[in-house]
Amino acid sequence: MSDPVELLREIPTDTQTTMEMLEKNPEDVYAKLRKTTPIVRLQALAGKVVFTKAEDTSRLKTDVEHFGSFDTETPMQRAFGGHTLMRKDGCPHLRERSAMEPALVFGQIQQWKPAFENLTDQLLNKLEARSTADLFHAFAVPLSAGYLKLVLGLDEVAENHLFEWASLLVRGAMNSNFDPAIFALSDHANTEMDACFDRMIAQKMISPDGSILSIMANENTPLAISQIRTNMKICIGGAVLETRDALLSTIYGLLSHPDQLRHCVSPNGWRSCCEEGLRWIAPIQASPRVVKKSLIMRGVLIPEGETVMAVQASANYDEDLWENPGTFDIHRTPRRHQTFGEGAHQCLGGSVYRLLAADVALPKLFERFPALSLAQDTHVSVRGFAFRGPTSLHVELV
Repeated sequence: MSDPVELLREIPTDTQTTMEMLEKNPEDVYAKLRKTTPIVRLQALAGKVVFTKAEDTSRLKTDVEHFGSFDTETPMQRAFGGHTLMRKDGCPHLRERSAMEPALVFGQIQQWKPAFENLTDQLLNKLEARSTADLFHAFAVPLSAGYLKLVLGLDEVAENHLFEWASLLVRGAMNSNFDPAIFALSDHANTEMDACFDRMIAQKMISPDGSILSIMANENTPLAISQIRTNMKICIGGAVLETRDALLSTIYGLLSHPDQLRHCVSPNGWRSCCEEGLRWIAPIQASPRVVKKSLIMRGVLIPEGETVMAVQASANYDEDLWENPGTFDIHRTPRRHQTFGEGAHQCLGGSVYRLLAADVALPKLFERFPALSLAQDTHVSVRGFAFRGPTSLHVELV
């Protein structure tokens, strides 16, 4: 009988998939990979190994014996001006996550609901005088920025600064070639953010308000200022783009299937709509992990030290779990998607996003504009690999 080790395969390499394919039509790419090579090295991603089956991506995020997040060699550390909690494990990660959690518990986020409602009403009031609009710029962008300013405690930051900072942080974190020109841009953004955080920390220590920055600054034993800064940047770099894209994708899904709107006004209808939007177009498509200990998966040897990607966007379309996954369908049997992750690094902001989207923004939008529809002859382009969502959403309001 042959030695089982001889049956092991090396990780196959895909040289056909291009970055343009991952940006434009990742669903088609992932569907093929799930059937043929569910664990594969993508040349288009600088040779990183991607996992596309739901069972495997879940394991990457929960099997702490074999997979972790600790990494000090990625461009993220330079781009964010420090070692963020996203690239830490164990006690160091838990310490920093715990410093933010009190701002995101149920009772605290419920206190923000009136402010979210007021913000949403202000944006809808501006839309009432119009017959058409691009909800990307007229609704999703200002709502995402406004809500995040409340949650983070960044009262004085302009909307355009949040998105500019987020874009520069993300670009720097993806700077795998360590291009100094790209880092120069993120360095400038870091200087601006650090100065802003320091001013706001001084204010929050005088007038605490329950925001993430306020909670971190007023701990009995607060984090070092460097870690408060980097973890605020994590929130900015992810949340403002993720919220914008998730909201737009969900609205697009509903407008493309107007028959489903009637269900949304029923008990829990907006909640199921919110979850389906998150599943249908995952705003963050993939999450990195580092192999801590070699293992075998699907007959493939995964070596220690390898950087791998859990593609939650593909997991959310896995045919083993989802029927007709490419269709937006709020009537699906409830099943947990992987958009907000699992395990120790599960997204801290999931509950506050659900409150904003399902309890405030979506019901208010469609109540105020019951005839809301996609503009005639409009083409909605959905783009992006790291962050993904509609690039515009032109609608008729009446």
